[in-house]
Amino acid sequence: MKDLEQFLKQINISELTKKTLLSLMKKKEKENKMQKRLNWVGGITLLVIVTLATYFYFKMKMNGGVGSSALTFILSDTLILTLMAFLSILIYSMFQLKRKFDKAEKDVDKIREDIMDRSYEFWRTKEELEERYKVFEYLKDKEDINLYHK
Repeated sequence: MKDLEQFLKQINISELTKKTLLSLMKKKEKENKMQKRLNWVGGITLLVIVTLATYFYFKMKMNGGVGSSALTFILSDTLILTLMAFLSILIYSMFQLKRKFDKAEKDVDKIREDIMDRSYEFWRTKEELEERYKVFEYLKDKEDINLYHK
């Protein structure tokens, strides 16, 4: 964000354009943050699933199977119950984070499309049009935001 602010100070564009680009950058940072959280929770969820499956397998092997009732087998072991509860919480968290990530992604796309649709308002003069390509290249290379295509 600081890099973009410094870059925008160096070029000659309107304040409206600068504010819109900074808003786009804030939304993009929020999207990246949500994606990192979602990836982290997804990784922990996979780890818990593997741990639960491994423990369940070895517990069954030691006991010679599940016995007469699988439900009794599961309810009699507190570690299995704890891992299943933790797994439920993680899955719920993943759904919530996915919803937040989708919203953040939609916000970024909305601002991107707004910039592309209202391009004539943001880049009025010939000098600003020349600066536009610098801004677009900067955002594409440094921030992974493509303003060339919808």
